Amino acid sequence: MEDLRRIFLDGLAHQIGLAHDSDFTYPSHEYVAQDGQTVKQMTYKQPTPWWFEENGTLYLRLNFGERTMLIPGKNPVIRVGKQSNLLPTLEALHILVDNREMDDVIEKMVVVSR
Repeated sequence: MEDLRRIFLDGLAHQIGLAHDSDFTYPSHEYVAQDGQTVKQMTYKQPTPWWFEENGTLYLRLNFGERTMLIPGKNPVIRVGKQSNLLPTLEALHILVDNREMDDVIEKMVVVSR
């Protein structure tokens, strides 16, 4: 569970960075062909926002890798409301995950998608 929580916390940290700065990127790597061999190369990626706007209201969809997380109450999104609520919402989620209060949601998410 520790690894799953860490992966999700990393994703949340990327979203918090993106909410602070729309040009936010994070270090990553990719494998490329070079001189007939596959080598690991450092790169920087910009995360895809987990939030979207619909009818003037901002919503947040939690993702774990390629999977969308389901929030207790069977609601696949969190209604954020105004843009000014986005960062506090992401930070509150980060605290909940870090305090292990969303472990059951993360675990169910991973089990369902396997």
